[in-house]
Amino acid sequence: MAVLAALARKDYPLLREISNYFFEVSGMYERLVKYFAGLYRYDWYITPYVIEENEKKNDKILKEFSEALDYFDHAGVKKLCQDVALQVILNGCYYGYIIETSNGFTFQ
Repeated sequence: MAVLAALARKDYPLLREISNYFFEVSGMYERLVKYFAGLYRYDWYITPYVIEENEKKNDKILKEFSEALDYFDHAGVKKLCQDVALQVILNGCYYGYIIETSNGFTFQ
């Protein structure tokens, strides 16, 4: 009854509390939330954009493209997106900071 009353009153803090409680005590709810958080594949790809063709610049373009690929490979984009999606499903929102490091980025 408390859940239905919270839904009717749009008591979002209580609904977040209920969601987190069930996530901790119900294995079925936890698996369902994790399933929905990981349902999307979170694939990404980088497309190089070259303004002018020049034989001498090809090595530089390939080097910068390789650096961009390494940056995203070390960032763990899929795991980060799943973690954010999990928090959104549990709490209805996610607030965080993007922190850039020398070899990638992370959310805090």
